[in-house]
Amino acid sequence: MHKPSWTTIRDTGSRRKVRILVSLALSGSLLLPACFFRKHTAPSAPKVSAPVRIAFLPMNVPQGNADLLWLSMGTTVLMVGTARSAPDLEPVSLWESLPAALQSLGTSRTVTSDIAELTATRLSARWAAEGQLQAASNSVSLRIDFIPSQPSLVPFRYEKPGTPEQMPPRIQEAYEQFLRYLIVRPLDEQKNKPFDLKRLKEIADAVDAEYGWFATAKPGAAGKLVEDLSKSDPGFAKLLFSPTLYPVLGK
Repeated sequence: MHKPSWTTIRDTGSRRKVRILVSLALSGSLLLPACFFRKHTAPSAPKVSAPVRIAFLPMNVPQGNADLLWLSMGTTVLMVGTARSAPDLEPVSLWESLPAALQSLGTSRTVTSDIAELTATRLSARWAAEGQLQAASNSVSLRIDFIPSQPSLVPFRYEKPGTPEQMPPRIQEAYEQFLRYLIVRPLDEQKNKPFDLKRLKEIADAVDAEYGWFATAKPGAAGKLVEDLSKSDPGFAKLLFSPTLYPVLGK
């Protein structure tokens, strides 16, 4: 009779050991508590330890296109206003972000990603929003760039054309995408207030003159508008105008 080699004997022994271990495992599994076999539930919405601080800068516009100047500032005002309905965002006031950006820009009004990043860093913000408006056929091409202050994070871009009347829903859509990108809670629709285009232009022109972005700077000249806005929406007014120049905002 052929005698099995040592290798064959060793393999046979290993198979016996495997069969014994499998048997023990199967029998032991019958004694495991039922909680080990529960189905995994979907993870709950992420919780942020602190609001995500974000600064806003006006949109870049082509030279010579005066029709887009007010819309550039108006888009920024919309960005600030809409950010308030995002539970996990902390919008930086324009009376902080615009002067900080102007110090870096000097006479230029072209905001780059480097300027946005520098402004966010100076204001202890994690993100800054800037972008571009360009005239297109019967519409305006809108591009918003969300720039992180930390090099380890990746910027986020939103692009879509639309008319000036369509800017509010475009801004809302940009936020919805950006918030999903951050993996934080979505906009609270109950806090997202509609914007009248005529009123938006009045506010945008006042903000522009307040800080001298495109217009000649006239700080403190928007007293009537600030007073009215402080009565209808004091939180919004405090994000646009400095309480130092307008004591009514400190009440």
